[in-house]
Amino acid sequence: MKQTPNPSVTSRARTDHTHWMTVAAYAVLGIAVTIYTAYTLLPVSTSPYSFLTGLVLTGAALLSLFAYFALFKDTIHLSHTESQWKPSWVRYFISGFAIPFFCYLLLVEGISLGKPTPLIIVYSLIFSTTVTCLVYLSFRRRYVGLA
Repeated sequence: MKQTPNPSVTSRARTDHTHWMTVAAYAVLGIAVTIYTAYTLLPVSTSPYSFLTGLVLTGAALLSLFAYFALFKDTIHLSHTESQWKPSWVRYFISGFAIPFFCYLLLVEGISLGKPTPLIIVYSLIFSTTVTCLVYLSFRRRYVGLA
């Protein structure tokens, strides 16, 4: 007896073409966090060790996971289209997580700066994610467009 495949439960596509918007939103968030962090380092402003700064950096670091998930979903979407550009999500993940990893190795295992070490490691994740998102969006706009 010949079996036919089951029909799809939903008619929507498995991937969507709007995941790049999440990547762009994180790039804007990363730039805003960079400006805020620079503001806290000025001598007339708040301390970089304040509770608010900790919340901002922690929130941005946690949201970076969503940015990488959206980047993964967008690369999967582009691999199923007729686009000439087929990005590798592994390359972006490695470049995005390498900087915080090396900062961790350098600051915790090598040079001990004491109190600012966790701030530097968390901010390096935010910075590298922002740069990764901006580079990805630049290539995406060049080869595919943002629509």
